[in-house]
Amino acid sequence: MAKDYRKEFWESLKELEEKIKELAESQKKTDEQMKETDRKMRETDKRLKETDRRIKALTRAISDLNGTWKRFSEKIVFDNIENTLNALGFKDFSVRRNVKSTINSKHMEIDILAVGEDYVLVMEVKTTLKVEHVRKFVKKLKDEFLSFFPEFKGRYKVYGVVIGINFQEGVDEFAIKNGLLVLRYKDKGEVEVLNPEGFKLRDFSAL
Repeated sequence: MAKDYRKEFWESLKELEEKIKELAESQKKTDEQMKETDRKMRETDKRLKETDRRIKALTRAISDLNGTWKRFSEKIVFDNIENTLNALGFKDFSVRRNVKSTINSKHMEIDILAVGEDYVLVMEVKTTLKVEHVRKFVKKLKDEFLSFFPEFKGRYKVYGVVIGINFQEGVDEFAIKNGLLVLRYKDKGEVEVLNPEGFKLRDFSAL
């Protein structure tokens, strides 16, 4: 019996059409899955951008709050500093707040400056005083202050004062060791002097 090649051809053709159909359906599913994956990726990217936006907004809010609280702390100190200094034996001085100086495009700002007849008290105010603040402040007094404020060079003694409401553990001992006057402000303008009795302030003009 002769082999029916035509029948075999049509069967093969039909089988090929079925495979092409299966491949097309498979490709369609793959396309749909890729579209779904792409949609989810876009949603994830959108969520990440929104999260990033919220984090930046929160960071700005915290920064603004810290700045506002620091200005509030400076005002509390400034409003009470004359009585505090008088109680410590300093007399006949003038007090200025947020004193700025610029030299060769570089800037320095002093939170509070008290100028007496032969001395100047340079004061750094922090809501929470930390060791790193003290370290930077001492460097400012030693290496930079008289360059930015040459009017005090020669006949003025330069003393450093650090003032805080909250204190990092050990920062008061570190500041005292560096020759600074250390003041802690409490409620209603009450102040606590953390230096031991008989402590001698370091004169940074003599360095």
